[in-house]
This record gives sequence, C-alpha cells and structure tokens, in this order.
Amino acid sequence: MRTHLIPFSTTLLLMLSLTVGADRSFADGCCCAHCGCRNAPVQKTCRLVCEQKKVTVTCWGCKEEDFCVPGPSRPGCKHIETVCDESADPKAPCSQPKKFVWTEWFVSDCPKVYTKQKLMKKTVTKTVPSYKWVVETLCEQCQAGCAPVSVPVGTHVPPAPALESDVKRLSAAPIPPQQAAETVR
Repeated sequence: MRTHLIPFSTTLLLMLSLTVGADRSFADGCCCAHCGCRNAPVQKTCRLVCEQKKVTVTCWGCKEEDFCVPGPSRPGCKHIETVCDESADPKAPCSQPKKFVWTEWFVSDCPKVYTKQKLMKKTVTKTVPSYKWVVETLCEQCQAGCAPVSVPVGTHVPPAPALESDVKRLSAAPIPPQQAAETVR
C-alpha cells in the first residue's frame, strides 16, 4: 500500500508547484489586476485606498444595588429526632438509629438596608475610515479610471512610500494646505 502513496504524493507536489508558478507569473505583472487584460502594457502603481475599520471601545461604570442585612438572630427551640431507625422493609440495609439534633432560630425584627456598587462593563464598536497605500499592477486605462480618494480635513494620512523607478504613484485628492502641514509633523 505504501508503494501506491509515493507516486500519488509526487504527482500532487508537481501539480502544486505548477499552480504556484502560474500564480507568480500572474503577480509578476503579466495582466492588469482590475480588468485582467493582457494586451495593454501594465505598470506597478501605488495608490491611496480608504477602508472601513472596526474599532472597539470599552466603557466602565457603576450600578447601585440595594440589599438587606438582618439583625442578630436568637436561638429558639431545640429539636431532637431519630433517623435511620430499623425499617419493616426486608430489602432495606441494616443500620443503627441515629439522633438528629437541630435548633430553630428566630430572625431579628430590625434588618438594615445597604447599597453596594457593582462594576459594569459596556463594549461599543465603531466603524471609522482608515487609509493605506497599496501596490497594484494596472494597465493605463485602469490607472486613468481610478478615482482619487477624497480625504476629509483633519484626517491623518500615512506618508507616501518611497518608490522605485518602475512604480507610478496615483495621487489622492488634493489635501488642504492646513492638513498637509499637520500630516508632515
């Protein structure tokens, strides 16, 4: 049975290596990442992308809760009972009688009310815009069709990455001068 597994595993490894090789040729820039065309020349492009990011915030607070504490109680009557006495049932196990002693307690008539504070946790999830630079292989038509990302005033934009000579940067929407000075700091 082991001799059948060796040719199968070799064939499987060969198929996987061909598949990985095909993916690499796709990623090396043979076709456009947006439209998939192979006829037009493609170029690596660095562009700003806005994504929605979920941020979780934890809020802590207190909640008041009332509870009663009774006053001192006092002992009452003492009770004595016999348990485990012999039974008339022949199938019951044999046992010796045993005394069971318990005391009845009288509850106080002056309870007090106290308030305690319980720590409470609340989790809030907010969706906020997040900006990042991505590298894509695009044809000239898709480069022209990519709309610049509009960045609201006061938003921190990550600095553009250093580019190699063969990578083109698609510009974002113009950043107001006041915001450009804030992002440089």
